[in-house]
Amino acid sequence: MRPELLKTQLRAIYRASAYGRISVMFPMIASLWEVKEAKRIAGEVREELNKEGVPMGQVALGIMIETPAAALISDVLAGEVDFFSIGTNDLTQYTVAVDRGNENVAYLYSVFHPAVIRIIREVIKNAKSAGIEAGMCGEAAANPCMIPLLLSFGLDVFSVSPSVVLETRKNIASWTLKEAGEVTSNVLEMCSEKEISNYLSDYIAEKQER
Repeated sequence: MRPELLKTQLRAIYRASAYGRISVMFPMIASLWEVKEAKRIAGEVREELNKEGVPMGQVALGIMIETPAAALISDVLAGEVDFFSIGTNDLTQYTVAVDRGNENVAYLYSVFHPAVIRIIREVIKNAKSAGIEAGMCGEAAANPCMIPLLLSFGLDVFSVSPSVVLETRKNIASWTLKEAGEVTSNVLEMCSEKEISNYLSDYIAEKQER
């Protein structure tokens, strides 16, 4: 962490908050200390600007859940922030210990690994228990095969690239919570990435033919 650089950035963000709603998301969190330190610095910045008479609005403070360490203590972290955003690209990479940019092992990288799915479920559950918003960014949020799982888990925000917004909305609208829950229950009984991905792909293909 580079406190002075962070303070400069936060000053600009808090100044901008006077003109509209703003949220700040701290990335690559791995410990409770990091969250508390970031919040402390944000508090200092806000106090300084108040003393200077600078107008400000409300700023929500959230964190990226993209390390297994953060995911495993997400119940604790949820009590410190206003929202989570699950960064599935890095979370998957670190959970399965695979560099997705390395062509020799990239085939092992999959968000459908049972461990990744269970981690995502746990993070969303902990956010819900704390009464905070759980969002997701990364490729998984727009993956049609992941959508029923994410809906069943209770994901609040799907952050996707502009080019797939309409398609993602259409995919979300095609599911009822009952159907998504049934599919998710089946997936959670499966033990391999291949079994899960094949099941979801086949189910969705059949669903589209109905």
